This record gives sequence, structure tokens and C-alpha cells, in this order.
Amino acid sequence: MTDKRLLIDRAACVATFDPALPGPAGELRDASVLVHGNRIEWIGPASALTPQQRDSADEVIDARGHLVVPGLVNTHHHMYQSLTRAIPGVQDAELFSWLRGLYPIWAGLTPEMVLVSTQVAMAELL
Repeated sequence: MTDKRLLIDRAACVATFDPALPGPAGELRDASVLVHGNRIEWIGPASALTPQQRDSADEVIDARGHLVVPGLVNTHHHMYQSLTRAIPGVQDAELFSWLRGLYPIWAGLTPEMVLVSTQVAMAELL
């Protein structure tokens, strides 16, 4: 376990899912998250971050313009589907029509296509 501190700074929105906060996802605007090791140490408005907290960070990520969902662990993802999510014929289809439209495409994916699709999906998750 690492003892490093990571500051995710000035996110456009931090979705805390705290029902005491505004919005359906307990949203904080222009907010920061301080992580110590593998634990969230502090979440709040960026303006409330103390100089000591800011100076304690070993790494700072400028999250302006980004959504941060602290603690989210995505345990199920179809990364190969990132290449086919914008196919016009199935974009607004119901599930089974969507599957019927995409199965033939997925059947023809090469290992290189799956690799690129996975890399795109991972970059989008960052």
C-alpha cells in the first residue's frame, strides 16, 4: 500500500451520491478530492481546500471540465463495444434490435480492433 497523497483538483462536478448534498447525485461543483493511499481523505469545494492539504499532495490532477465519481469501481464493462456505439442504424434501437444489428459487426472484429477499442474505452474511463 502506498502512503502517497493524490489531489484531484477543481473538478467541474464531483458526484458523491450523498443525499444531504444537492442534486440527484449529491453534486459538488468546482470541487476537489484528496486521496491518501487507497482512502478518500477529503472531498469538498476547491475553495475550502487548505494550503496544508494542497501542499501535502504528491501528485495533482487538474480535473477542470471533468466529472469525478470518488470510489467508483467499474466491475463490468464491454470495452470492445466502444467501436460500435455510434452506428446510426442501432443508436436508438431497443435492446434486441440493437443486439441483432451489432452481433454481425462484433463477429467480424479482429484482435487489433478489440485492442484499439479497449484502449479507447480505458482512456474514456480515466
